[in-house]
Amino acid sequence: MSPSRKSFLRELTGTGLPGIGPVSLAAELYAALNGADYLRTHDVDAIRDALTVFKALEAAKAGV
Repeated sequence: MSPSRKSFLRELTGTGLPGIGPVSLAAELYAALNGADYLRTHDVDAIRDALTVFKALEAAKAGV
């Protein structure tokens, strides 16, 4: 899956390329949480951190 910086995201949100990072991150996180085996991204650190936070919140919710 490779939604990072794609034009459909810019069209959907009206966001220009300079501000597309959070929009791309949302699409990447959605893809990862819905079974994407691989993500091609321009910001590896951002998606890694987002997945780390998500997993920690899920673990806290489950009482782990």
